[in-house]
Amino acid sequence: MSLVENKRIARNFIEEMFNKGNVENANRFVTPDFVYHASGEDIIGLDKFKACVVKDHAIFREMVFTYIDGIAEGTKVATTWILQGIQEQEFRGIPATHKKFETVGVIIFRFDGALIKEAWSIVDGLTPALELGLVRTSFNPVEKQQ
Repeated sequence: MSLVENKRIARNFIEEMFNKGNVENANRFVTPDFVYHASGEDIIGLDKFKACVVKDHAIFREMVFTYIDGIAEGTKVATTWILQGIQEQEFRGIPATHKKFETVGVIIFRFDGALIKEAWSIVDGLTPALELGLVRTSFNPVEKQQ
């Protein structure tokens, strides 16, 4: 596959899986033994990944990933994005806040031919923790300096 095509596949994967939640289309994008590394967890296999996406869509209402950019080299594509959503259910022991949040992140995809074999997701967790009121600090970068 060409680097341009891999970037297109990575962008479409983000749109179909994370924005639309079309998990029935996952096999169009990933290998059956796909591994998704996210938040200290390895999700191994297509079925487990699909379940993770469905669960995230239930927890985070109005979840929207805005694709910013992609850089391709060899069999890898690195993407940057902005995530917005509302936490509607408990997430990793954190009770539902029903508040909006926004964060940024990177996913690095590794391709095997025309399919994604592995993905590493790195997410800024501090910003949404501040926005959701889960972390208190005397310095809040969201507030403007006077």
